[in-house]
Amino acid sequence: MKTITYLINLEGSHQRLESATKQLNQIEWPFERVSAYDGRGKNLSSFEDYDETQARKNLGRSLLSSEIGCYLSHYQCAKKFLQTDADFLVVLEDDMEMTASFKAIMDETLDYLATNPELDWYLINIAAKKKKLAKNITMFDDHSLWHAYYFPIRGLGLIWSRAGAEAFVAVGKTITMPVDIFFQRWLSGNGKGVGIWPALIKPLGLDSDILGTEATQNIKRKNKENRDLSYKPKKQKRMLQDKASAIKNLLTTN
Repeated sequence: MKTITYLINLEGSHQRLESATKQLNQIEWPFERVSAYDGRGKNLSSFEDYDETQARKNLGRSLLSSEIGCYLSHYQCAKKFLQTDADFLVVLEDDMEMTASFKAIMDETLDYLATNPELDWYLINIAAKKKKLAKNITMFDDHSLWHAYYFPIRGLGLIWSRAGAEAFVAVGKTITMPVDIFFQRWLSGNGKGVGIWPALIKPLGLDSDILGTEATQNIKRKNKENRDLSYKPKKQKRMLQDKASAIKNLLTTN
C-alpha cells in the first residue's frame, strides 16, 4: 500500500513551512508541499463554487474569503491525490506540532488500514480536540483508532482513503460552509469518519496567515461574517442534528 503526504502552505508563509519541514525531516517522513489557495481579501462573488444563499441558510452568516480559500486548499488536495496511484493521503496544515508518538502510531495505523480493507471509512482525524460518540476499532499502545461518529472539528491533520477523496470531490464541490464544519456534518451523517486518540498533532500557535487582514483589521469577526439573528439558533440546530445522526450511527453500526 502506498501513502503520500501533502503539506498545505501559503506562499510567503516561510516560518510555518520551516517549522513543519524541520519536524517532518527529523522523522524522515516524505512529503510534498501544496500551495494553499489564497482567498484573503477576495470578493465573495469571485468564487464561482461558493453559494452565498445556501451558506446563509446553513449558518446564518457569510463565509470569510479566507475560509473559502482553506476549503479550496483541502479540495484541491483530494483532487490531486486521485490523480496519483497512492492508496492513502495524509494532509497536514503547516501550523502543526507533532507529538513524539506521531511516526510510530501513524505507521501502525497505515499498516492496519492496509491489512484491513473491510473497514469502511472515508477520513481519519489525527488532530481531534475531543473524543465524543465514539467506538474503538483497535488499539496501538495507548492510542485508539476509533469510529468518530461525531466527527471532530479540526482539519489540522487528516488521512484520506481513495473512496473518501472521491466522495468529497463529488459532493463537496459547492461551498456552503467552512471545510471543518462540512466534514463534521458530512461524516456524522454517513458514519464513515474515524479518529486517533490521543491526537498525534496539535496547533503550533503561530500567528494566523490564513486569516491575514481579516484577523488583523480592527473589525470584529462576527461583523466580517455578516451574521444575522439566526446565527446562534442555526448553529445549535446544526450541532444537535449532527449529534443525533452520530448517535443513530453509533447505535446501529456493528
